[in-house]
Amino acid sequence: MKKNRDLRESESSKSPDFLSTNITRRKAISKAGAAAIGAVVGAVVAGSGGYFAGLSQAGPARTETVTRTVTQTVTGTVTQTVAGTVTQTQPPPQVVEVTWGIWSWGVELVQDNAEKFNAWNDDVKIKVVDYGLDTFFSGISAAYTAGNPPTIHYSTPDVTYIYQQNGWAIDMEAYFPEIRRYLDDIFPGFRSGFINPDTGLMSGLAYYGGAQPFMYNKRHLDEAGIGEPPKTWEELEEQARTIKQKGINDDPIGIWYGSWGFVEVGIYDFMLGMAEGDKGPYMWDEDLNPIFNDKGSALFRSLRWQLDMIHKEKLASTKGVLYDEAQAVNAFGSGAHTFFWMPDYDLAFANTPPSKEAGNLRMGMNPGTGKVSAIYRSYLVSKATADKGPKHLEAAWRVMQFVGGRTRNGKPDFENGEYFVCRRLNNEKGVGPIYISMWEDPKYADIRESIKTWVDPEIKKQVLFNTYDFFNDPRMTTWWSEWWGYWQAGVARPAIHDLILGNVGTSDDDILRVLNRIAEEWKKKKAESKTGK
Repeated sequence: MKKNRDLRESESSKSPDFLSTNITRRKAISKAGAAAIGAVVGAVVAGSGGYFAGLSQAGPARTETVTRTVTQTVTGTVTQTVAGTVTQTQPPPQVVEVTWGIWSWGVELVQDNAEKFNAWNDDVKIKVVDYGLDTFFSGISAAYTAGNPPTIHYSTPDVTYIYQQNGWAIDMEAYFPEIRRYLDDIFPGFRSGFINPDTGLMSGLAYYGGAQPFMYNKRHLDEAGIGEPPKTWEELEEQARTIKQKGINDDPIGIWYGSWGFVEVGIYDFMLGMAEGDKGPYMWDEDLNPIFNDKGSALFRSLRWQLDMIHKEKLASTKGVLYDEAQAVNAFGSGAHTFFWMPDYDLAFANTPPSKEAGNLRMGMNPGTGKVSAIYRSYLVSKATADKGPKHLEAAWRVMQFVGGRTRNGKPDFENGEYFVCRRLNNEKGVGPIYISMWEDPKYADIRESIKTWVDPEIKKQVLFNTYDFFNDPRMTTWWSEWWGYWQAGVARPAIHDLILGNVGTSDDDILRVLNRIAEEWKKKKAESKTGK
């Protein structure tokens, strides 16, 4: 646990077609999570590994020209010229196939990236395997169980940890220590998500990441005569009251409690913004004991404020309990709320045509501390790949660097290469990177330029520097998603939804009663996990 604490202390220093089918990256795994967790949360076995570094890459096919007098029988494939020169062609190098497991989003771009890699490499070939949307994690888990997982695949922090506990996934740093060089280029609030909490080693590189920042409708503020967005929660309340009194918006404070937004927005964004002087963890101590079921906790304070805004001040409503991601984007983009919290990349859709409020929406710093919850996805490599031997493992590392690191013409080049795939994801799909250099280095000016139509890149960079890894608060567990209800029903979500809806009362004692109940459920799941991890 000290290692986790030290890590956190050291850190303190889309294109519009994306939602056209009303299916988001989140929804791509929302239904699959339950099947995935059920498939893997059984017997936990210890992972094994070893140390592997310094492999030489197989070279390209060579043609050797040998000039000599032929006085013996020549075997093999030869071509003899009139001058007596024998040209012997060596067999081509062994081609290692790397299967890349993806979910069904941006498939054409993924395929194009794979084709580019294959054109630049003749000894390693990528084969894209699409595991679907709602079936992604159940399909990946089934592949692991059957012993034929993909070489490399997308993953979310909650599922990554389960795979690590089952011994299915490896820490790439155990084999390629140089991966650690990438950690300093990741925004501090995301770094813990790429470290295996049990080993302290990096598991992989970033697919994409972002934040769930505070956003506001500038048109509403202008009409109300408000010059700048709120800096404190008191200012937020006063501005919301003014906007409602002037008839500009009847539901100014929009809170997204539905689907996965319940955890990242409805819970963490408010806790983080209100937790003055509290650096976390916010929900559990270093030994994973609940610390939220107390009237002095950040969760209690934030729930108290939200219930007051909904049931007492009438400046917010319970509509957000029903929002999925697409509905949240549509609500803010249509002007249903003045203030909102949601993924940064979703602003690209809410703030561009045909959205009703296109051009009026802004990203800002969260009132209070400025901190907001982080979102990120990573690349994970299966242990089955390491079991196949050095060539397969090195091939996986080369592909991981191509899709999530720095390369030049498809070859690893940390010092002088570029984040080729990460750049394409941002510029062509609006999926932002979480590498600091991509927001500061002049050679990535196109990254900042590409988002200016819907967000101020400097504000977004500030937001990214103020993110908190709620997945590791203080660390991931095998029952985390099951308890939160992240991709499934869970324990905490329906209980807190009852509070928001007023079904169990809204007094301080009512809040504490609910928090005590879900704290007991957490302790129960911790005990049932056998390992306590």
